[in-house]
Amino acid sequence: MRNFLPHLKDHLLGRLSEINYDGDENQFTAAQRNSVVIINNKIYRHKVLRVNYTTDDLRRAQDSLNPRTQADIMVLAHEHEDENPHPYWYARVIGVFHVNVRYTTPGEYRASVKRVDFFMGPLVCS
Repeated sequence: MRNFLPHLKDHLLGRLSEINYDGDENQFTAAQRNSVVIINNKIYRHKVLRVNYTTDDLRRAQDSLNPRTQADIMVLAHEHEDENPHPYWYARVIGVFHVNVRYTTPGEYRASVKRVDFFMGPLVCS
């Protein structure tokens, strides 16, 4: 994948900055990307991602995503209805990962260490 590290850091910065995802990837400057340091330059791979959620009848439930067996997912689209009338995006999960990052927010001198979970897969709009 081309420019993997800048794209990953853009994604991490969006998550760490708590910017709401609107369907477009955020572009950050090199200085902003440098505020995110992946500890030991390691990306950890997992076999399964478990997602806890509340059902419509207010019960707790759990789903699991396994790239080897249950790799197809559907998520709510974040686009305007006039641009894409289809309400969902579809993806095939090709990997589940996490990184430990040291993130220094603007104006802070002490960096906090956080774990960020993510999965990789191509999104397809239909």
